[in-house]
Amino acid sequence: MSSAKELRLVLVTPETTLLDQPVESLQFPLFDGQIGILPGRAPFVGRLGFGELEIAEAGGKKTFYVDGGFVQVKGPVVSVLTNRAVPVSGLNAATIQTELDSAQKSTAHTDAEFDKKFAELERARKKLSIARRGN
Repeated sequence: MSSAKELRLVLVTPETTLLDQPVESLQFPLFDGQIGILPGRAPFVGRLGFGELEIAEAGGKKTFYVDGGFVQVKGPVVSVLTNRAVPVSGLNAATIQTELDSAQKSTAHTDAEFDKKFAELERARKKLSIARRGN
């Protein structure tokens, strides 16, 4: 049985396992809001949104941009399965601004195209905000 003081993060993308380490706490976006995880959390499964994954560990904090997926809390293990996880240091504000400008200029003619454009705009804005704070 695990102690209520332990918490382990396993951060996985389709390409690799980025992290598998003990952490003190986590904060990340769900599709419908933010959530924080501390040791001793009840079991939980949720749909991951896009935005900032903040990891508090003994040596300080790490921040990633995550883009959708799922999260599971089972005992002391938090498994974050995401389409993409980029460390803040890997975000380039100029490149993201170009993405945002391109999304703003695109036109939508159907509901599906409008939904896609809206999601692209929101992702680009969130990434840009994270990149600017991180640099």
